[in-house]
Amino acid sequence: MDTGTGEKNRTLTRRELVRRSALFGGAVVVAPIIAACQPGATPGASTSPGASGSTAAQKVTIRVWGYGLDDARAKARLNVFKAANPNIDVQPVGGTLNTQQLLTAVASGDPPEVINTDRTQVGSWAGRSAIDPITDLIDKDKFDMSQFYPATVEQVKYKGQTYGVPHFATIDLFWINNKVLSDAGTDPASVDPGNWDQLQSLGEKLAKVSGGKVTRTGFDTKMQDGRLYYWTWANGGDLFSSDGSKAQFTDAKAVEALTWARDAVKKQGGEKARAAFSQTQDFFSPNNPFLIGQTAMTIFEQWLLGVLADPGPNFAFTVLPPRKRNSKDPLTTVTGGAFAIPKGVKADKRLAAWEFIKGMVSTDAWIAGQKATFMDKQSKNQKYTPTITGNIKADQEDMNTVYKSIGPSYDAAIKTWQTALNAGKYPYSGPVAQQISDLVTANVNDALQEAKQPADALKKLNDDAQKAIDDYAKGPGNK
Repeated sequence: MDTGTGEKNRTLTRRELVRRSALFGGAVVVAPIIAACQPGATPGASTSPGASGSTAAQKVTIRVWGYGLDDARAKARLNVFKAANPNIDVQPVGGTLNTQQLLTAVASGDPPEVINTDRTQVGSWAGRSAIDPITDLIDKDKFDMSQFYPATVEQVKYKGQTYGVPHFATIDLFWINNKVLSDAGTDPASVDPGNWDQLQSLGEKLAKVSGGKVTRTGFDTKMQDGRLYYWTWANGGDLFSSDGSKAQFTDAKAVEALTWARDAVKKQGGEKARAAFSQTQDFFSPNNPFLIGQTAMTIFEQWLLGVLADPGPNFAFTVLPPRKRNSKDPLTTVTGGAFAIPKGVKADKRLAAWEFIKGMVSTDAWIAGQKATFMDKQSKNQKYTPTITGNIKADQEDMNTVYKSIGPSYDAAIKTWQTALNAGKYPYSGPVAQQISDLVTANVNDALQEAKQPADALKKLNDDAQKAIDDYAKGPGNK
């Protein structure tokens, strides 16, 4: 694969962005492929949205892999659970999940009682029989899954069974630097995220390129960072069959979307020049490229607000829900985390694990976590921006009562979240999700950097993705 001089660093930078997003209100789990191993010392009730209450007569100890106590929110949520469940001793182990370590623990008969995982990995764990369905527990307690956003609930299902409970959500939004557009004679209010011709034209107009070097990106489609799903959906296509068994990357709508994105960046100096420019930027700083006008318009996650708030409380920008092409209808990508129960957990501990999950996603726990985060930020003279929890009631309470106004642009941006969340879709989350994610990145970047034609890159992607799906289906013990 021809990735150009900046591609290796670009990929690492993206992974660092995902990891560090937790500091600014993003989801706190990332895919296992980028995780370091867990610490060597460890291989590792109410039914309403309120905190759970344990009725266990004897003390039960449960281990939770992937849930650390390195921030105020995490500690406060756990404290709410502990107060309501004194007979359940929780041993959290931070860091992201290591695939082989969990599979080994399950095979040995000594799995952790709970895992905190990326929702894109739920299908992978379920297909490998590493986690158990929890449909029976949900039904027994009449646990209300409608308290969560629909896309997050669907993403924790596999072959008709529910395998996890969502927590945290990350959404893509459309960002506009008002000053850059106004200085170029364009009213920010005139920008339509559903008008692809306008976006491409504005990208070319707003970009600054001299001598083959980019000094401003006019419009960053983020196609290089996994947004093939979004742009294909927005164009009326889909990349997989409804059951996830057939790859559809050769869909004409996908080819058209990738061709459009390639042409958009080509008119702004080309993907290699854009990638090289991105390596000079300092994202988590007062010199954030969007804040200082090095990027005029972009698709990006909502947690960018937390990056901008301290260095730019008076920054004027516009945030809109992304849209379907040639439509006012909103559409976005939703990702995030989930709690799940590994296979082989003993019956009494399984019930304790379930109480833990219910308690941790309750409105009470979330609001305690948000208030603790607010106080922590305040003690450091930092601005608080909400985190999307996945719990609809908790999010509304957070935005209405915990969050304190930073400025008009920030307030308006937060008000767009509900619209976007109600129009969310999620990327492929089947058993080979990480493998396919890597294939998407590699082949899409080949097309963007003009090493291959978009149709050829997507044909290669489709062939490799389908082979991964088929090979998995043939594997012994897989389901």
